[in-house]
Amino acid sequence: MSALKQITKWTLICFLAFCTFNLFISGKYKMQRSIIIDAPAYVVYGEVTDLQTWATWWEKDTTITTEYSGARYGGPKMSWTGVDGFGSLEITSVSFADSVNTELNFEGMPPTYGFWNFKETGEGAQVIWGMKGEMPFFMHFMTMFFDAMVGPDFEAGLKGLKEKSESMPSRSSKSVI
Repeated sequence: MSALKQITKWTLICFLAFCTFNLFISGKYKMQRSIIIDAPAYVVYGEVTDLQTWATWWEKDTTITTEYSGARYGGPKMSWTGVDGFGSLEITSVSFADSVNTELNFEGMPPTYGFWNFKETGEGAQVIWGMKGEMPFFMHFMTMFFDAMVGPDFEAGLKGLKEKSESMPSRSSKSVI
């Protein structure tokens, strides 16, 4: 009986310590990455607002199947099913060649809100891609690792978007018509 009391005591201590730890960590997170793309902002904007082109510049998991619904531009939705479950991404609002807002849903998780901002610079289009949201209480500790977990995927996606946008010679900001 003494062993059962010890196990119960230490389980309770660990649980209380974990809950106390989570009380002092904000569940809110915001993560973003930025890149300069040698193409007009409207070209990059067009690639981002057409979810069906994402597979050409975003590294796609080969185990998922993707379905698209809604208008191709201005309010599309992408849903997928894969080995790790299902999810969806929907463009919730757009401001022509300026910004795009998205809602990302994963099975069993609260929604994550993404954002894209586009700005013309002397070097091309500055593109900022980010996401923000709030983790449930028992996952507050995840916010400490969120940037390290998701940041590299965003960097890879922006790099692919840069390569795709700059490979369109007639649309490069330095091309001569």
